[in-house]
Amino acid sequence: MIIRILTQGQYKIEGHALLELDSMDNALLDAVAAGAKQQFAANLNKVVGFVQKNGIKIPDEELVESDLIIPAPDTTLQEAQELFVSYPRDLV
Repeated sequence: MIIRILTQGQYKIEGHALLELDSMDNALLDAVAAGAKQQFAANLNKVVGFVQKNGIKIPDEELVESDLIIPAPDTTLQEAQELFVSYPRDLV
């Protein structure tokens, strides 16, 4: 799966890491739905860090369609609530 982190680039994630990311991503969506500002910020940072650490960075000059887009690390809860309106609940 190709994942874009806005302002950070694209990463390829596969296998067990994708299952782990799915769980973290669902926790992020729960925080957005609950309007939990601190939980949202912590979960967003966790998701971004996980993708950066466990994903294979795709060179910026390579054009690849993203399967999933994660907001920039400085996204506010209000912005996320607008962005995640049609966001998929489960990645796999």
